[in-house]
Amino acid sequence: MKKNAPSHTISGVFVFLLLGIFAVFSTVMVLLGARAYRNIAEQADGHNAARLSTAYVRSMIRSDDEENAVAPEDVNGIRTITMRNVYDEEEYITRIYVYDGMLREWFASADLDFEPENGEAVCAADEMAAELNGPLLTVRVRSGNAWHEVNIALRCAAEN
Repeated sequence: MKKNAPSHTISGVFVFLLLGIFAVFSTVMVLLGARAYRNIAEQADGHNAARLSTAYVRSMIRSDDEENAVAPEDVNGIRTITMRNVYDEEEYITRIYVYDGMLREWFASADLDFEPENGEAVCAADEMAAELNGPLLTVRVRSGNAWHEVNIALRCAAEN
């Protein structure tokens, strides 16, 4: 008589069960890692927008800080920071403003009409507020739900 080989069905099921558990836990770890990465990336984007918008506004104001050159204005219903400068005996205007979800810069001759859609995009932003109180220019830029504020003391502000 011939003996039958011992059955290994229990060990086969155990191997497949371990493989299945490993696959489920691997998938869960990938999903948790992806969610953590997404949250970190969103926070980094928010911090970058805050740093970029305030640093950009601050450096632009500092570079054009001349007497009576910097002032907040409403142009065509858009709040802008307007900087007027003379280069080679011709007046030029630089405007910083928010349009179509972007903080933008528009630089042109003072003779040209302001066209906000033609400004160069700097970074994402939803809204900007600017006010001048004596020599202190306060600029607030909103990106997402957060407002980012920068206060700049104009060094060349005219005496009142």
